[in-house]
Amino acid sequence: MQKSLENSTTKKVDLSIYAEKILSTEDLPLFNDAVQAAEAGVLRAAYLMIWLACAESLKRRFREAQTRDNVAGEIVGSIEEKEQDHKAVDKFVLDKAREYGFLSDSSYTVLYHIYEMRCLYGHPYEESPTSEQILHAASAVVENVLSKPVKLKHGFCKQLLKSLIEEISYLDDQRAVVTAFAKEILPRLDESIYGFLLEKYWKNLEEIADDPSLSVFFRRGIWFSQAILLEAGVSVFTKEDWHGKVIEFPKVLSHVCINREIFGLIGMRAQDSLVGSILTRSVEHASVLKFLERLQNGEALSNRQQDRFLKHVSNMGISEIRSANLSTVTSFTNLICAMKTSDWYEQNPAIDLIVSNGPSQAAELVKAQQVELGRNILQCAEGRGNSASMFLGELANKSDSWPVDVLRGISLESFTNEKDQIRLKNLHLDKVVSALKMLNSKERKEIVSEISASISVGKPKYWINSEDIEYAISLLNNHRWAAELVKALREKSEQEKVDS
Repeated sequence: MQKSLENSTTKKVDLSIYAEKILSTEDLPLFNDAVQAAEAGVLRAAYLMIWLACAESLKRRFREAQTRDNVAGEIVGSIEEKEQDHKAVDKFVLDKAREYGFLSDSSYTVLYHIYEMRCLYGHPYEESPTSEQILHAASAVVENVLSKPVKLKHGFCKQLLKSLIEEISYLDDQRAVVTAFAKEILPRLDESIYGFLLEKYWKNLEEIADDPSLSVFFRRGIWFSQAILLEAGVSVFTKEDWHGKVIEFPKVLSHVCINREIFGLIGMRAQDSLVGSILTRSVEHASVLKFLERLQNGEALSNRQQDRFLKHVSNMGISEIRSANLSTVTSFTNLICAMKTSDWYEQNPAIDLIVSNGPSQAAELVKAQQVELGRNILQCAEGRGNSASMFLGELANKSDSWPVDVLRGISLESFTNEKDQIRLKNLHLDKVVSALKMLNSKERKEIVSEISASISVGKPKYWINSEDIEYAISLLNNHRWAAELVKALREKSEQEKVDS
């Protein structure tokens, strides 16, 4: 006994290096008591204070977690109840910390041994700890508990998912709010459960994906998932895992992975599966094709993936394209094919789609496509297509809202074709002239000069009625800016008479 007491008061140990690694100031007072006791050579007291610092830190972590986790709240309640009944809680706290996820199995094993030795050294008639045991206990407690931030694990995740999927008022239905919430939550989660959280969430979302009454929960789930992946990184899952997830949760990940940064990192096999899944679903839900269009516009699709998408679109009718809400750029070939038919039931929907998509989408076409679009609109109008005729009527009043090269195509088509063959189309020429009048002088001069040059080098595609020429000249004669075009028409008319 005397020898034990001598050992406990003569061997001094420096624990200050461990105190420097403690993350929270709330954990410092008890550990500093252990430092002072060890410096004084009172190793039994130092060991007990090291353990108390560990146990109290675990209790504090449960108290912090309970603000957003009912499971943690229940544990805090049990701890307080036991303490009020003057029952020992250290073992209970240690067990719950492992069960909740604050401690790994290996950390639990190390700390449980320290707990057992704390019980041993707590009796005055037992041996005191050695300096090596003190150092080991301090190192283990700091490494496994005191140096680590409070990280929430599976218990919190289960409660969080319940709130996200069931409580409509849990978050405001705004992307910015949901994204900010995800970024706030993420640092508080243990990295090891990121995948667990997403997988459980996606399982719930996949089940409600086609239920309109639950669309608010699905929408928030997509925003939340994207925010987590962009913040934590797509490496939460391996590329092989991503392939499996795309197959398991096709509806959810069709939405989540349209983000270019996410799609680009999930691996080629997962990408190919996702593209195939979207194309298959589009047969019943054409709107999902918009996902692939966004990826294509972001240059995220491989050549093969892009070919699959565009081939699929090329086989769609205009009504399907409208249902899919595809852009004028993506559906350009389909639109031109529809306008080239002699069927008003094909032409009119194509023109209507161009109009509803608006001038901003037409402006995304390259110049040659804009000109081709304009030429085909004029052809439809000449064939007495209602939608094309209405378009030209509106264009005459607000031509500056549409890309100038669309009007260039309409104007050129009124006089010559792509081969510079002359064949006047006068049915809507008054509207075309009115539209040209609305342009600024520079743009109008360029178009008039281009038409004049085409007429000058061109040959009639077929015999042209002189009355048609005179009608065109009479319309253009009212505008000084058209003098060059009038001159070209007169010269070509006189030349043709001589040639005849």
